[in-house]
Amino acid sequence: MGDTLNRSLGWLCFDQMRSAFAAAAGTFVLSWMLYDLTGSKAAMGGLWLLSLSGQWLVQWLAGPWIDRWKRTVVMRASETIRGSAYAFVCAMWIAGQREAYVLLIGSFLSSLQVYDAAAGAIMPKLAAPDKLVRVNASVSGMVQLIRVVALPAAGLLTRVLAPEMLLSLLALLFFASWLPAAFIAELPHTDGEKRTWKSSFLQGIRVYRSNKVLYELAALVSVTSFGVCATQAMYLPYVTEILSGGSLEYGVFTAAFPLGYVCGSMLVGRLREPGAQLGAVMSAALFAGGVTYILLGVMTNLTAAVLIEAAAGAAMPFWNVYSSMIYYRMVPASLLGQVLSTKSLLTKAVTPFGVMYGAYWASAFGLPELFLSVGVLICAVSGAATIWHLKARIRKRTGIPASKE
Repeated sequence: MGDTLNRSLGWLCFDQMRSAFAAAAGTFVLSWMLYDLTGSKAAMGGLWLLSLSGQWLVQWLAGPWIDRWKRTVVMRASETIRGSAYAFVCAMWIAGQREAYVLLIGSFLSSLQVYDAAAGAIMPKLAAPDKLVRVNASVSGMVQLIRVVALPAAGLLTRVLAPEMLLSLLALLFFASWLPAAFIAELPHTDGEKRTWKSSFLQGIRVYRSNKVLYELAALVSVTSFGVCATQAMYLPYVTEILSGGSLEYGVFTAAFPLGYVCGSMLVGRLREPGAQLGAVMSAALFAGGVTYILLGVMTNLTAAVLIEAAAGAAMPFWNVYSSMIYYRMVPASLLGQVLSTKSLLTKAVTPFGVMYGAYWASAFGLPELFLSVGVLICAVSGAATIWHLKARIRKRTGIPASKE
């Protein structure tokens, strides 16, 4: 049984890396094609807004039923939808319909997936509880390492291959999910209760109500997601206009974050869990990310900007890995897929506003000002959370009640 679980975990890791490569390269290609076609910041914002709206919609409709289906079936279905989206754009491009609306439709369709929630729900079933943090950190790091390769590769291939060829390759990469998923030995579902969509959704909300710490995690990551989406939608014009780069430079810049993430994941996997300092460490990681946005707002040198983005990536595993660990330990396995989907639904609720804010602020005031405003926002919220956790720790050690602060 142990060998079977180890092999299944290996196939799951391989499939997640395949999906990460295809998703990162696909987002790069669609973004570059749209910006090359329109040169519009508003169009870039629209691309990200449609993508995030699709993610929010599918999490809302399909999320409550994830735990009623085999997770491997959900993974294959999600990747098939994404592959079909790129095949659609490719067919339209070959037919001569080289319009912005085709790329926007493709971006929306490719966002209709719940792959990450389904794959994340399988992980605790394949890894031993005492090794879950290390396995999660390793998988998270490997996925980000794949993105390090995918983004510059996409930038290089964009220069040498026709869009039709690129889109065809991306579609095949998504369709390839059927092979590794077939070798994942998913344990049978043990919850015999058949819940409706409404009862499943409410069950996920009840888990949050009974674990207030999950509310705090969702609130902090919502603010961060707002800022991330506001700036990521503008990364391409930031590189081309502020850093004077092209498609390859854009690939290198966007690969810096996952490269830093890999280094941070290796560090997290080797350190002891923070214990009572866990909340402060996680909040401080978000604060460090906010500082990097402020630095990007005053930077015009490509090399320095790449290093800053790598530093942002190195800080994030201290949030992501420990956050996943909390969910794995607090949420029953039979509800994990639904709760992870609810988590994604709650955090993505604010991201469309982030995209709209980013597109407006960049157009009205400039890209540096956008990065500065996002950095200040994230630092203010995460900094307050860090101080609160540190004070709570001091009160606990000294025995001073909260009312005497």
